[in-house]
Amino acid sequence: MNDSSGAQACSPTHEAFWPEDIFHQGIGWVVVARFKPRGRRVLVGVFLVDVFCLGVKMAIYEKCDAQDYARRIRDHYRSKFPMVPVDPRVARQLAEQAVQYAQAPGFPPHPDYEKATRVFEGLPAERCIRQFTFGQEGKPFYRRGPRETEEQARRIVRQLEMRCGPGNYNYLVMLGDAADINRAFD
Repeated sequence: MNDSSGAQACSPTHEAFWPEDIFHQGIGWVVVARFKPRGRRVLVGVFLVDVFCLGVKMAIYEKCDAQDYARRIRDHYRSKFPMVPVDPRVARQLAEQAVQYAQAPGFPPHPDYEKATRVFEGLPAERCIRQFTFGQEGKPFYRRGPRETEEQARRIVRQLEMRCGPGNYNYLVMLGDAADINRAFD
């Protein structure tokens, strides 16, 4: 299921949001916050989720006070990217299922993924059964990101070829220096 409805938080102890068009763009930031009792401290997990191929490409875990979270994290992501609120349990499931999808062709989640999943504490994902559709047109689709080197891109495509087989994946890779790629996205 490819939708981002589920706009109500399941509990006042958590909130989450992601880009409304994450399944169209193929990648987006998913932010989950867990509010500690009395609301003074916030634990935040920020996940860069590639729903087309690589799963959780980046994960960040932070502890901060509520005002800092609202200003520096929530307001920042909402102002930079078109975000919509989602049920935190659904956000958890998206991250977990993206990791599972990416593991089939051998792509592990970002090294800080496990640490960032601390924000999922208290979110019973098993009560929120939701199945997302990953890949594009039924296949993994790798698009080189602006921070990936040409060598990294070649390694990812080789791995897709070995694990998925010819014709069972697609890719779009701009060749050249990462700085050239960044200029192309500016």
